[in-house]
Amino acid sequence: MIVVPSIDISEGKAVKRIGGRRGTGLVLGDPVSVAKSIYEEGYDYVHVVDLDAAEGVGSNEELIKEIAGLGFRKVEVGGGIRDRDKARRLISYGVTYLVLSTVVFKDRKLYEDILQEVGEERVLASVDYCDDVIYVKGWSERAIRVEEGLRQVGEVAGVIFTNICKEGKSVGIDEGVGKYLHVVRGLKGYAGGIRDVNDLEKLKGIGFDFAVVGMSFYTGNLRGVKYV
Repeated sequence: MIVVPSIDISEGKAVKRIGGRRGTGLVLGDPVSVAKSIYEEGYDYVHVVDLDAAEGVGSNEELIKEIAGLGFRKVEVGGGIRDRDKARRLISYGVTYLVLSTVVFKDRKLYEDILQEVGEERVLASVDYCDDVIYVKGWSERAIRVEEGLRQVGEVAGVIFTNICKEGKSVGIDEGVGKYLHVVRGLKGYAGGIRDVNDLEKLKGIGFDFAVVGMSFYTGNLRGVKYV
């Protein structure tokens, strides 16, 4: 299983929030510098989220463009991808996967338009969930139950599960997440609460292909771990 560091961007800075709440967690500085450090440490896969775009309060697209040009083998980008033009631009920068959430569960027509624009193989559906409910629009709005949502995903590159109850807290994974995997086709990713290598081993055993790490990576507990 591959370990994928995350870079969350807000107001031009790399941050690591707790539960997605502004003003919590860590401020890490210049996102491009953070990405360069990760790349120089030998990570070849990175997960980038534009928090401002996800919340509809801004955009950090130019910084994402710079990160995508650093040489990573794979770059996945999420946050506020809600039109065909933006989807096409991100792919043109060298982004490997677009991570879509709100449009998957709230705007079927737009979701299908984006799939047609960039190709199903370039899209990961993001299931941001807590207590069996998917949340959208920067985790501010309840959408539908997880299994119902997964049946709407269709044929894409894969699915990322983010347990937003645990995100940024390093309190351990959702060990019950495996009950959803029988519905998933393609790659399977997980984020939220990952604390240590033991958690990564559990995720591998459950059947995940990659794990997105944030707080435990930046606080040093998982820094340097690339595979399990």
